[in-house]
Amino acid sequence: MSTLGDTQTIPIAVPRRGMMSRLSTGHVIMILAGLLAALLNFTLLQQRDQVFQVVVASRALLPGQTVALDDFTYAEIRASEELLDTLVLSDSVGTLDGQVALRSIAAGNPISMEDFSPVAAPLEQRAMSVPVDSDKAVNGSLTINDIVDIILVDDGRASYVALGIEVLAVPAPPEGFANTASYAVTISVDDETALRVASAIDIGDLHLVRSTGSQQPDIEFFDPTSQPTDQSSEGVDTPSTEGG
Repeated sequence: MSTLGDTQTIPIAVPRRGMMSRLSTGHVIMILAGLLAALLNFTLLQQRDQVFQVVVASRALLPGQTVALDDFTYAEIRASEELLDTLVLSDSVGTLDGQVALRSIAAGNPISMEDFSPVAAPLEQRAMSVPVDSDKAVNGSLTINDIVDIILVDDGRASYVALGIEVLAVPAPPEGFANTASYAVTISVDDETALRVASAIDIGDLHLVRSTGSQQPDIEFFDPTSQPTDQSSEGVDTPSTEGG
């Protein structure tokens, strides 16, 4: 029995606050912002992982080669937007027709527009590729729009084949330790010069001499088509003009 002067404490149950009741408005906004950011990141990642149809080489392509549409086929790849910007999509394959390869491309490799250059031969001119060792073509330093002279060396005798020839395309610089000895330079020629150069390719070694800005030499000019390839040649007096 408690007396009148005793004090008795009666415990009062305090209800527990729920999780949401303990969160302020600021906390809720932060959580929603985080969820939204995660959703956006997931969406972007899904977009980066889309499948695209790109152009690939259907056969091995060589530097200086003029390509046609049947040199290409299609393949589906997963690519980021950054990578996709460097490749040619299937609906743009028509832009490659008639262009010149600037580097070697293995069959099955994806195609980049940087691998090709348009052939811009002047009116009534032809474009042809001249295979030559890089150390006989200004050590491989020729560039588009350079003007070159073509020299044939046959059995120790050097003669000019063509003068003032415009360069339309050159191979791209090789990567790493790739072999740079042999490559092809695409030039602009008329019909007669094309025959002389084609014959010279089969006769002996060719040298391409950069003559940009130089005066044309007043020298005897060798026409390899005027003599059989197994006989010594004779000079003629008329040098080639620009483009032939």
